[in-house]
Amino acid sequence: MKTIFAKRYCILFKQYLLYCLIVIFLSGFNFSDAGKLRKDIRREIKAELEKIIEKTPSGKLRTTWRQKKAIAEDALNMALVLDSPRFCPKKWDEAVILFKKAKKYAAKREYRKAIYLAKKTKEFADVAYKCASSHIQEETSRLQKVYQELRSQMDEIQAMIPPDAEKLTEDASQISLSIEDMRLAIDLREFKNADLLASTLKKRLSSLEKQVHKYNLEHESEEDL
Repeated sequence: MKTIFAKRYCILFKQYLLYCLIVIFLSGFNFSDAGKLRKDIRREIKAELEKIIEKTPSGKLRTTWRQKKAIAEDALNMALVLDSPRFCPKKWDEAVILFKKAKKYAAKREYRKAIYLAKKTKEFADVAYKCASSHIQEETSRLQKVYQELRSQMDEIQAMIPPDAEKLTEDASQISLSIEDMRLAIDLREFKNADLLASTLKKRLSSLEKQVHKYNLEHESEEDL
């Protein structure tokens, strides 16, 4: 089988060399730019050799490897977009390690192993993607509820603040802005920061609510007098 292929390869290569000679003759031996001509010929020869190689068993495996490599890279990129290294580091690391091994085998022209590992890379990258997606949905849903609770509490407190209570109004405005910072942190997937803000905001709202009640009681007493 190898002998038949070797003969076929030699025939194809000789045919291409003949083709190159014909091109040179038809060009009228115009060597005004010999450097450019050499580059063009090398480029043509390389392209034709690539076509010949692609028809060999090894060439077909190489083509398959490149296809599977591209698919694996797309899967890794999709997982990366969802911050898989941050939310699902173990799954992500497994996919990356497999991909590195695949490329090492491909560099040694062990394409069958490289193809297998590229397929496994995609599988692990898909798992990392789903893991990150699930984590993002759960955390976003949980923190959005906390945000809505804080926002509602803030609105109720602001409604109790008298127009003349400038200090309380200013404090409420600052807390309100911090609540929106929390919402932004959720949108940016900064879930730890959102949790920290939520914890701080609950204390600040509780303190503000007490101050508002105290202010209203004191002013009610003054009006009674």
